[in-house]
Amino acid sequence: MTSKLNSKLAINGGIPVRTKPFPQSPNYGEEEIQAAVRVLRSGKFSRLTGLETTNFEKEYAEKFGMKYAVAINTGTAALHAAISMLGIGPGDEVIHTPHSFIGTATPTAHAGAVPIFADIDPRTFNIDPNTIESKITPRTKAIVPVHLNGCPADMDPIMDIAKRNNLYVIEDCAQAHAAEYKGRKVGTFGVVNMFSFWEDKIITTAGEGGMLVSNDPDLVKKIKMFQNHGEEPEEGTYFATERLYYHEFLGYNFRMNEVQAAVGRVQLTRMDDYVERRRNNSHRLAELLRDVNGLMMPYEPSEVKHVFYKFIITLDRNVFDIPVKDFVSALRAEGIPCSRRYPTPIHQQPVFVNKKGYGLGSAPFKPPYAKIEPDYGSGLPVAERLPNDIFRLIMTPELTDPDLVEIAAAVRKVANTYQK
Repeated sequence: MTSKLNSKLAINGGIPVRTKPFPQSPNYGEEEIQAAVRVLRSGKFSRLTGLETTNFEKEYAEKFGMKYAVAINTGTAALHAAISMLGIGPGDEVIHTPHSFIGTATPTAHAGAVPIFADIDPRTFNIDPNTIESKITPRTKAIVPVHLNGCPADMDPIMDIAKRNNLYVIEDCAQAHAAEYKGRKVGTFGVVNMFSFWEDKIITTAGEGGMLVSNDPDLVKKIKMFQNHGEEPEEGTYFATERLYYHEFLGYNFRMNEVQAAVGRVQLTRMDDYVERRRNNSHRLAELLRDVNGLMMPYEPSEVKHVFYKFIITLDRNVFDIPVKDFVSALRAEGIPCSRRYPTPIHQQPVFVNKKGYGLGSAPFKPPYAKIEPDYGSGLPVAERLPNDIFRLIMTPELTDPDLVEIAAAVRKVANTYQK
């Protein structure tokens, strides 16, 4: 039986459920450390001098059943490269989800084009295909579905819309490595697709990193040049041959370094295990909380393999009227890492509402850069309501069953206190 003292919320002076730290994640092992040391001892730290990055690309493409992969310094830069090298630029539009990290939409603006936002599905939180078609104009060039929190977007209708309207699809798989839609891995549907290796992603490359995969050799060649100042790279030959410094178009330095790639190669071998442990932990946590009135567990459609990059709980407003930020504050006081999930939708971010672009000016959002000025700030009811109702719990492969039991106990304690 829970004592009155233990049932009192920690935020109100009670005893926290959890007082010790959770397991570190990512928790690099000796293989990752030795891979990094191998590069540091080699004296070859760039893809222009070493071959770790090239080998990481080959192994990644093979893992996902794609012909080519291009390692890039961040996921955001990867999307920028993909959009730009598809020829999307000033005057064009790209359709995005408004509920995600802003880095899924800003690459369109970085390319000089205009992000346009469709609404989201209230269960998966992914872009809702039923809201995409009304956003298509003669200026639309692509759709960028995000497989948010590890749950695949509904790709069949998205691909059908794209085909009927002659649009590119660029998958944002930053949060969904090894997730599957109808038995097919995400990242294999679009013409070119992005993954992120930021430090808390499914697999990581020591802080930052990204990858593009594609079956189009010409597009891949252009992307490799784009990430190398518009110059065709010569992997591993910088000191062996004369570099021509011949730059065919405007590019950037978006190269991944050799230490990151070496760590990524080891992480890639761990990906399937990480995903299985995330799935097991998430299903276990959902079971522990299933009977708590007013808490809706993450939705996992029957046709997908969810990889649970984040574990998202939705508050039933028939049961709770507490602001989600207060629920989160109470749970954090109990010693549980958690937070709101994207509290401000992308289309309501100041950069878009105030149209602050290049040099803090109006490009690319207003004419003459854009053909028609976009209207941001409202008009997407699900995306605008959702942040008030959801929060994320800690979810990593390193969590043990006792960790999950304590997380559930803390959530139950807070929920029982704040139910109507």
